[in-house]
Amino acid sequence: MISERELERRLELARQNRELEPAFFRCLLDAKVYAHAPVSDDHPRLRLLQFRHPDGFLAVPFFTSLEKARPPTGIAAKIVPLQGRQFLELTHGAAVMLNPNDGGCVLYPEEIAALLEHQTVARVEKFDPEAQAPFFVRKECEPPAWLISELITLYEGLPFVEMAYLLNVAPSEHPEQYTFLIAVGVAKEHAERTARATITALQSAVAKADIPLDLTSFDPAQGLPDYLRRPGAMRIFGPRE
Repeated sequence: MISERELERRLELARQNRELEPAFFRCLLDAKVYAHAPVSDDHPRLRLLQFRHPDGFLAVPFFTSLEKARPPTGIAAKIVPLQGRQFLELTHGAAVMLNPNDGGCVLYPEEIAALLEHQTVARVEKFDPEAQAPFFVRKECEPPAWLISELITLYEGLPFVEMAYLLNVAPSEHPEQYTFLIAVGVAKEHAERTARATITALQSAVAKADIPLDLTSFDPAQGLPDYLRRPGAMRIFGPRE
């Protein structure tokens, strides 16, 4: 089993170079990690402590070393050593956060499922239309049917997603360089999880189909962005206007 020092070295390398993230997460599955459990708990099954993340959701903390796992003063918890895979299986359905006191990373349920099944986590880089150079929306989107089906199935399982659009966009200066753009209507506190869940669900199929795809989100409470009012913006999920 990999040592604590080596695990933390690989984590730091992955932070500096995102290309190394897949190798780190594969390593994490077989490494020893540490979690917090109640000091006194007579429940027959192991129960782990959660904390409220600054973004508002509950997360189960876990740690790469015994030293990092030491509870802060005033927190009554015992440290439980587990194999990485065992920890992720025990926390199935919950969000987890690695080394929360040391700039750690969050893994959402959809990412954990992919990591356990495929030993990898998708890389997410979101697209911000408002910050890009001028672009136009093609009047004919014409996405593949499987893409719409996959997105509808995904967003039906994410109750915080209110609506989603699919567009075919291209830079104004290079109209031949088109890409499909998914625009998801979701409250700000759920935008990160939605983006990661979307990329996790689509990454393999998009790579096989070799189609360009970008992702953005908007808060429906702030109204519909102007680019979604253009002809060619196809609403694929949520109530019709």
